[in-house]
Amino acid sequence: MVVFIIVWISIAAALPGFTQTGLKHNHAQTSYLFSGADSLPVYGYTVINEYPHDSNAFTQGLIYEHDVFYEGTGLYSSSSLRKVELETGTVLKIRNLDNSYFGEGITMWNDTIVQLTWRNWVGFVYIELDTFQLIDSFSYSTEGWGLTHDDTCLIMSDGTPRLHYLDPQTYVEVGYVDVHAEGTPVTYLNELEYIQGKIYANVWCSDSIAIIEPQTGDVIAWLNLSGILTVQHIPFQPNVLNGIAYDHENVRLFVTGKLWPTLFEIEVDPINYPPEIIASSPPSPCNIITDSVLLLEVSAQDPDPEDSLFYIWSINGVVDTSVHDTCYLYSSSTVTTDTVMVKVDDGMFYDSLMWVVIVSNSGVVTELPWENQTRLSLYSYPNPFRKRINLKFQIPSCNQHL
Repeated sequence: MVVFIIVWISIAAALPGFTQTGLKHNHAQTSYLFSGADSLPVYGYTVINEYPHDSNAFTQGLIYEHDVFYEGTGLYSSSSLRKVELETGTVLKIRNLDNSYFGEGITMWNDTIVQLTWRNWVGFVYIELDTFQLIDSFSYSTEGWGLTHDDTCLIMSDGTPRLHYLDPQTYVEVGYVDVHAEGTPVTYLNELEYIQGKIYANVWCSDSIAIIEPQTGDVIAWLNLSGILTVQHIPFQPNVLNGIAYDHENVRLFVTGKLWPTLFEIEVDPINYPPEIIASSPPSPCNIITDSVLLLEVSAQDPDPEDSLFYIWSINGVVDTSVHDTCYLYSSSTVTTDTVMVKVDDGMFYDSLMWVVIVSNSGVVTELPWENQTRLSLYSYPNPFRKRINLKFQIPSCNQHL
């Protein structure tokens, strides 16, 4: 078991979420997000306070109640339930689990503390907060990972995308939700905390916390905590982020990790929201004639005022590197059907829009299906006694790109 732990720490130190960077506030880059979640908002953090944390505590569950922390720790032969003083990290009370149990998540329901175990498929219920008197136990058919509760149910994670809802009196499963981000299942859900109507879930082996809608399982945002534990705190990374506690009375959020020497009080900051295309012209599909000019335009906004937006235009997947503005002048000398796409990128997320442009043979055009005729007009003056047609274009300036 000791060898396994040493090997695991060595592997963990090489994972992307274990970089030894300096302590930074207001992080703007995510270290771990799931595919399919590009459009979800990402929150950063500001460290408000740092408190001592027992670096021998393999944190599996963390709650803040009655002005103290209650912490469940894991590992065989080292699992425990603890009462911990915030300011000093002093362990005020401890109940060690039998060496055969691997402790996991905890939560408080009324005056009881409920604690899960990993692969023992058994949970424990303690009644007296000062003595941790064991009054009950219950079984479940999955692995036990994280545990929290809403107003009516215990909520348990098992390392899969599924969250199990348990009756707090009988501990029988009464429902479940599967967690997904933009349709992509989110696995390795670990320690849980119910905060202001949402479930916050550590994602194992990452610096990310998923913020989940309890009724649907939708991830509505990410909390990115990359860089919070650094070489300034310890000369090596001990293990993964795991541990979320919320002080409901004073509205404080705390986080820590397995074997971490520090517990952090943080504020959550909106760091990066995706840009959004809010208007476009003309509608798709577009019909034009050969050698004519079509003005394509988009209008986009970004909730983050400090973000710069980049406009990437492409035709049939080939990027036009000469244009980076909100409008694009399309023209073709041949009969064809092209797909024109624009990506509005803020350096982290993007929104996109596509037009289908149908190019027909040359002819007399008196009206084109453009949404705004005053922005780009094409006039035809046919003369039946001549072989020529005079065309007059009124093309607006497009940020100097014509």
